Amino acid sequence: MKLHPHAYVIVGDDGRGVLVHLGIDTVELKGQGFELLAAEGDRVSAGQPVVAWDPAVVEAGGRSPVCPVVALDALSGSVTEVAEGAVHAGDELFRWE
Repeated sequence: MKLHPHAYVIVGDDGRGVLVHLGIDTVELKGQGFELLAAEGDRVSAGQPVVAWDPAVVEAGGRSPVCPVVALDALSGSVTEVAEGAVHAGDELFRWE
């Protein structure tokens, strides 16, 4: 796993990596408003919090709280059933075939 306050990469046992970016342009905050709940290199489980942050605070500061989630190096057509609209904690975002 690669870990920054505003973004992290999780790599599964199958070698597939997923990038999660917490908000847009949040790198400019230099970690302010984010709390790391794991350390780089930790083994984490599905549903385990990795970073704590408040999207409302990010938005109040003029930045977007939208969180891109990227299937790294996924082959074309291998990511399906992508969620649309608002999602909640624990929702499935996509399937990676």
